[in-house]
Amino acid sequence: MIFLLFSVSLNSYIPSAEAQVEPEIILTCDDSTNMSVDPGSQKVAYISCEVENPTVHVITVQVTVQGGVLSTVAPNDFTINRGSSWTFSVTYGGNIDTRSGAHESRIDAVITKVNSVNYPGSPESYNVLINVNEYIDCQYELEHQLLVVNAGSPIVVSSKIDCYANNDFTKEFEILMIDRDSESESLPTGFEYEQKNCLIENSPDENIGSKKCKFEISTPIYLLRTLDSCIIIVEVGDENTDLCYESLSMEIKVKTRMWWILSTIIIITIGIWMFQERLQEFLGKNKVEEN
Repeated sequence: MIFLLFSVSLNSYIPSAEAQVEPEIILTCDDSTNMSVDPGSQKVAYISCEVENPTVHVITVQVTVQGGVLSTVAPNDFTINRGSSWTFSVTYGGNIDTRSGAHESRIDAVITKVNSVNYPGSPESYNVLINVNEYIDCQYELEHQLLVVNAGSPIVVSSKIDCYANNDFTKEFEILMIDRDSESESLPTGFEYEQKNCLIENSPDENIGSKKCKFEISTPIYLLRTLDSCIIIVEVGDENTDLCYESLSMEIKVKTRMWWILSTIIIITIGIWMFQERLQEFLGKNKVEEN
């Protein structure tokens, strides 16, 4: 009887194999995510993580995030029951100045309490990548919405073009004159581009490139009808040029110089008449001399 009691008492002090497991966590996260920071985007990205508690302890876990130039939001701490797991999300934030490319971030999870008792745990870390997409956003304003010139006078268009980007860039723009009747981009006979293109680039490590561009088209002095067209500014190589009725187009009217045309016709007519008179006079003299 004494031996049996001693055995029972001894067994009550021997911990089970499970109870001897050290506090432990397993941290897993998404490897990467993408973020857009152009002016129309939300400028945020998310990484999902899971912390697993494979032990018999109830543990409290604290999370810290190193985001570099990116802002971060994550839960401060949480409690995980024995044999359970906890899923959380890290939110990364950027701005229009955030450079494109892969940004590294480290997520740390450390046990701070075990069964409500403070515990000096070592952090579990997971490295992730936040891939910031490249963008270039260019805007321009035309000084006039309507320009009327006389035939023979140049069409001069000025525009301030601002380009915002999160990487180094070079952009080339051009003007196109589109006939409203034919919707053709080809210049009418006698019209020529004198200054068609404008190059814009940003300075190193700056996210903006700005330039006041001047474009010019020469017009013929002889124009038989008033030309009704529009002018648009497009990036060189852009195929979407059917924009005559968009708000960012300029209406162009090139008026004929009827007085010039009429005076030219009169001068030519008088010249032909005088030539014919001289010719008849010359032929008449020759005929008299022959007789």
